[in-house]
Amino acid sequence: MAYFIPFAKFLMIIIWSLLLANLFFPFPGKAAMAFYFLLAFVIVMHAIQLLVIYGAFAEKLKLSKKEAFEIFFFGVFKMWQLKARLL
Repeated sequence: MAYFIPFAKFLMIIIWSLLLANLFFPFPGKAAMAFYFLLAFVIVMHAIQLLVIYGAFAEKLKLSKKEAFEIFFFGVFKMWQLKARLL
């Protein structure tokens, strides 16, 4: 399990890189449209996750700006690292 979270975070960096690269260098054919949709979907889902965390755990978990940034980009993988602070 110790290797899973860093590996998953690495995969998220690759995913974000591909999604953002499509903005500057669109992929050929319909792939560009699919990546635009995926980028919007990931942004909305991670923003909702961050808002839910702020709403549900406001008293128990005080997030720094760096932690909020990491939750937005890494999602649940960063939350697994922070779960010990919730108990």
